[in-house]
Amino acid sequence: MPAQPISPSLPEIPPRFVKTVLPSTLRDQKLRIPNKIVRKIGHELSNVVHITVPNGYVWQVKLKKEWRKVQFDDGWQGFVEAYPISVDSLVLFEYESNSTFHAHIYDETACEINYPSSDEESHISSEESHP
Repeated sequence: MPAQPISPSLPEIPPRFVKTVLPSTLRDQKLRIPNKIVRKIGHELSNVVHITVPNGYVWQVKLKKEWRKVQFDDGWQGFVEAYPISVDSLVLFEYESNSTFHAHIYDETACEINYPSSDEESHISSEESHP
């Protein structure tokens, strides 16, 4: 009998999604979480989520939940304005747990941005919290 390959026990990959920033994203000041992700983690999401960026800043963003549609809402615009996010930027979200997402922002050339240090971010809205 032929040997069966043994697959190592790999850790589960956290839910991730990438969003292209569209003109409507900036106009509506909201960003929709894909339905496939909502089906996986929607039951875990509170009304406020935390978005962490690589420099350690943590943003509090309220979710707007309508039927099966879930969007980043209040607080999202402050996040967008704090970083060089524009049409055709990409944002990679990775869900950790406890309504926390890690975000990586890429410019229109698909290169990750330079995140300001906390000293440079004094202009950030009061909706953020610090780790």
